[in-house]
Amino acid sequence: MSTLRLSAVGLTLRVALLFVVVANALLLARMLKPAGFGQYFLFIRLVSVLAALADLGLSQSVNAFCGRHREWRARIHYLMLYLVPIFSLAATLLAGAVLWFGSQMLLPNLSRSLMVMAFIVLPLSLYANVWNSMMIGTAQIWRVNLLQLVMCTISLSLTVIFVVLMPGGVRTAANIYLAVMALQFVVMLIMGLRFGTQVTAVESLEDLRNRMMSFGLRAYPGSIGHLLCMRVPVFIINITHGPAAVGIFSVAQQVAEKLLLPVDAIQDVVFERMSVLPARAAAAAMNLYLRLTWWGAWGIVIVGSVASYLGVALLLGSAYVEAITVAQVLFFGTAFAAVSLLLDTFFVNQLHRPGLVSILAWVKFLLGLAFSLLLIPSFGVKGAAASVALMQIIGAAIYVYLYVRVTKSGLQDLLYIRAQDVALVKKRIMA
Repeated sequence: MSTLRLSAVGLTLRVALLFVVVANALLLARMLKPAGFGQYFLFIRLVSVLAALADLGLSQSVNAFCGRHREWRARIHYLMLYLVPIFSLAATLLAGAVLWFGSQMLLPNLSRSLMVMAFIVLPLSLYANVWNSMMIGTAQIWRVNLLQLVMCTISLSLTVIFVVLMPGGVRTAANIYLAVMALQFVVMLIMGLRFGTQVTAVESLEDLRNRMMSFGLRAYPGSIGHLLCMRVPVFIINITHGPAAVGIFSVAQQVAEKLLLPVDAIQDVVFERMSVLPARAAAAAMNLYLRLTWWGAWGIVIVGSVASYLGVALLLGSAYVEAITVAQVLFFGTAFAAVSLLLDTFFVNQLHRPGLVSILAWVKFLLGLAFSLLLIPSFGVKGAAASVALMQIIGAAIYVYLYVRVTKSGLQDLLYIRAQDVALVKKRIMA
């Protein structure tokens, strides 16, 4: 199946998922108000940070190895079941000790009960991340998105019942998140165990584990750096301006992240393509993806900027008006973030250079941290948006510079839409 067709399948499901996720977020934002929604958002962000800490590069390793060795899926899944509990326990002990003594300084507006719940969700979230990577690595895009669509629909239904109609508060919303994650784990586990009846691996389990761990540990710093790039501003806002400001910024950030929906759909497919294509063909394909994505992203940014005026004020009310300006600043950086997302697939799955991606991610994190510490105390949520946008712009420029040097491509290969590009897109759409 062609890249465009696979992307279209993923995008169709992601668009349906988008409506469900946005509806759920809007209901929670309206019912919990900025302060309550900010606390809930902090809980979700804490879960994502803990899962990234516990990952140790396993997600990237599973993605790359499943992409090149589909026949090893059964053993790779077995390794996942073996490593996820161990990694989760290690992260719980380490992060739990840090938060036990430093929670008032690091997370001053998050209750102990929500922190405990985040640690309960941790192994479920880690397994989900690795399972998704395994499916994406083998181009099973529809499975990932269909499962997420079903689970998010269940989450939306529970939100309507227990938060809107009952009504419940932040703790209720967190309980819903935990219940849905537990159900998702069961479904993923059943689907994953079915790999055991398929083709067996030819490499010993110990050798496979060692190779995957070596690859993953080189990718691990990059995943931590990338996560911190986007999460640190939230925690700094919480410390300096409180949970209500977090609620406003979280609405804007979630809207900006949804603009990357088409790019995420393309990236899911490109991971597998970069694993199997020869070097020259991979570079030519990546140039095409970058050309189309760059200009397509700017079209989406323009539409999103116009729509944000009506969307936020109309759906969320006056309490979230400030989120409009914040979102528009974030939109500007989103176009550059799209370029970095695609080039990640080239550096990791084509070049097998996860260490390079890790270095780039930490460069971006340090830039973002510096901008955040400089701008957030004085400018609040607008300073946070500016720090994220600046980090994404500079990061994309570095990515492109390295990519051009490695592939000997010219900037015109990445920027100029050609007649054959348009003809190819039309042909694929008609097909």
